[in-house]
Amino acid sequence: MAPCHEPLCSEFVRWMRSLDVNSVDHWPFVGDFNFYCSLEDRNRPGGNLNDTLIFNDVIGHLGLIEIPLKGRAFTWSNMQQTPLLEQLDWFFTSVNWTTNFPNTLALPVAKTTSDHVPCKVSIGTSIPKSNIFRFENFWPEHPGFFEVVQAAWDKPVHKTDSASVLSAKLKRLRYDLKYWSKRISNLSLLIQNCNKVIFYMDCLEDCRSLTNAEWNFRVIVKKHLCTLLRYKKIYWQKRYTVNRIKFGDECTKFFHAMATVSFRRNSIPSLRDDHGNVVTEHDDKAALLYSAFKGRMGVTSQPQMQFNLQDLINIDVDLSSLVQPFLREEIDSLIRKLPLDKAPGPDGFNGLFV
Repeated sequence: MAPCHEPLCSEFVRWMRSLDVNSVDHWPFVGDFNFYCSLEDRNRPGGNLNDTLIFNDVIGHLGLIEIPLKGRAFTWSNMQQTPLLEQLDWFFTSVNWTTNFPNTLALPVAKTTSDHVPCKVSIGTSIPKSNIFRFENFWPEHPGFFEVVQAAWDKPVHKTDSASVLSAKLKRLRYDLKYWSKRISNLSLLIQNCNKVIFYMDCLEDCRSLTNAEWNFRVIVKKHLCTLLRYKKIYWQKRYTVNRIKFGDECTKFFHAMATVSFRRNSIPSLRDDHGNVVTEHDDKAALLYSAFKGRMGVTSQPQMQFNLQDLINIDVDLSSLVQPFLREEIDSLIRKLPLDKAPGPDGFNGLFV
């Protein structure tokens, strides 16, 4: 049935809001909640706005994170010839679940008898990572970064024009930074090792007083741990680009969870071709998308101009300024205006690096 204000619904809301969701536990919330989060979760105009406010208040109060449903926009139908469709079935988890099982997806199956779409939840412990290059904002703070950049930039390039030289240098630098970053990218392991060392030194201090060398060593490890934690915060903050979050906030777990949610929403687990075959491999999905867009856009070997350029363009306009070389001041001004956390091109180097 559609969302309502029946006493049973009110009792369910009170019960759910009273739950004590411990942040360290793994909580899944799955089922027919008989609510929708937005009026857009219906295929028809209307709906009860107050229901959406009540449901979203409960979700926000418990700090739940939605598992996106892939492949279907609605999960309930009134089974009429021109049906009313709504999403009443939802899948939520706690933040800790998202951190430990990031590759969790809700997948629909065929609806045979029920008016609800049956769904299965697929749980995975890791998210597939893309091979594209991304400049990490914490790299300049790491020892050895500038030496790697300088060495890669000073290598000779056998090109003629400036644009080709710059492109070749950036390409080589991208390769060298990817190789260099493999030795420092496992932040979780480094943080875990630092915690083990500090824990061992604390246990040793319970038995006897630490020597000056041991005391200083623990201070150095603690300082290094703070640096690694800052690197990790920067890493996950970059992957969840919500500008209303202050960079100085200690929101590493939040950034991690929200980056995971963004990945899950944007991922395409499978595609179906014109013959009904389902493809799941990345290369097969890429080929299918390319073929579909190529078919829609069309390909021609004899393009024809359908517009009268003489009527559209004023040929008396002086365009000589367009062929003037760029001034150094113009380039410097443009670079200073680049956002630090955005990459202006597909090479992966953001404004901070430039």
